[in-house]
Amino acid sequence: MIKHLKKYSLLSILIFPCLAFAGDNNKINSLANQFMQENNVEGLSIAVINNNQITTYNYGYANELTHTKTSNKTIYRVASFSKTYAATLEALAQIEGKVKLDHSITDYLPGLTNDALKPITVKMLVAHTGSLPFDFNPTPENYTEAIADLNKLKPQATPGSEYSYSNVSIGLNGYILQNVYGQSYDNILQNKIAKPLNLHSTYLHLPPYLESYAALGHDPDKIRPYDKNVDVWFAASSLKSNINDMAKFVRAQFNDNFDDKNLVKAFALVHQNYYCFANGISCEQLGWQAHTMTELNNSVGDTYFKYFDANGSSIFTPQKIVNDNTLKNKAIFIDKTCSGYGMSGYMLYDPAHKVGVVILLNKSLGAERVRLGRDILRLQSL
Repeated sequence: MIKHLKKYSLLSILIFPCLAFAGDNNKINSLANQFMQENNVEGLSIAVINNNQITTYNYGYANELTHTKTSNKTIYRVASFSKTYAATLEALAQIEGKVKLDHSITDYLPGLTNDALKPITVKMLVAHTGSLPFDFNPTPENYTEAIADLNKLKPQATPGSEYSYSNVSIGLNGYILQNVYGQSYDNILQNKIAKPLNLHSTYLHLPPYLESYAALGHDPDKIRPYDKNVDVWFAASSLKSNINDMAKFVRAQFNDNFDDKNLVKAFALVHQNYYCFANGISCEQLGWQAHTMTELNNSVGDTYFKYFDANGSSIFTPQKIVNDNTLKNKAIFIDKTCSGYGMSGYMLYDPAHKVGVVILLNKSLGAERVRLGRDILRLQSL
């Protein structure tokens, strides 16, 4: 099924010639080829970011049925990477005076009248500490149905007391942003993030001229054609992007060499350790998670992921929140996973050394792509 693995493409922005760099290329190629063979992956794109430099690697096929190879233009559904964009926009809204992160979500969501949800703040939504479910069953079809479900909900725990991963939480941020800006989410995204960072292929609703670059997805047991639909929790899971844009986005987390100073401030606001776990290993930021550098050697995969339930929903192990910043003065890395629509990915970076990695593939996988990303980041952080 996998053909021509050794005929990878290597495209780069600002490649610098040195023996160490060539050695890293060989190691990355070896890791990528092994990963694809062991997991029966058709198409894979990798970006390595070193301060301002981005190097991209593309392997296999974006669509094996049409013999279309992966490239920097290949579009992937980036699923939960969407959450990091939503978190950035919410931080910008705070900076621009549109929202208060510490105010109740009931201030910003028309029709939400459930008193039990008043203690939930906007910040809790973005950091998965609002004690909301991963999703409702069945998933609501629209905002009206979502609010109806929320008005009947009793939080699973005291808001702010535990981390519990939730599409509902970040999904609601999309509606908050549309309400406070009076614009569509796609317009907000383009004006506030895509244009300042020169992201040309990152959209909620992909323009028709880019659809020809969309990768063919693969679930474990079947092919999954590109799905352009946008679901009710669009801010949590519906973005489309390519390896170039995702690399630029990761670079912006630690390299503020761009003109939009409000966006620089937003990234700084995003990457504070707001809710730290009792285990002393991780802290929840806004849309991202920080870990002690010792976790980089963890080969288990996503630290808190447990399994997919019968409905295909991700189940994560809840984590008790403590008041202390347990990662203060510790070496850390910051990461985010994504999976869905027959595709998956992983992005992570070391803020101290200003190096990062992005992985996108057209197959839905779990721990394996996390291990690959961490293996590659270790090469850069040594």
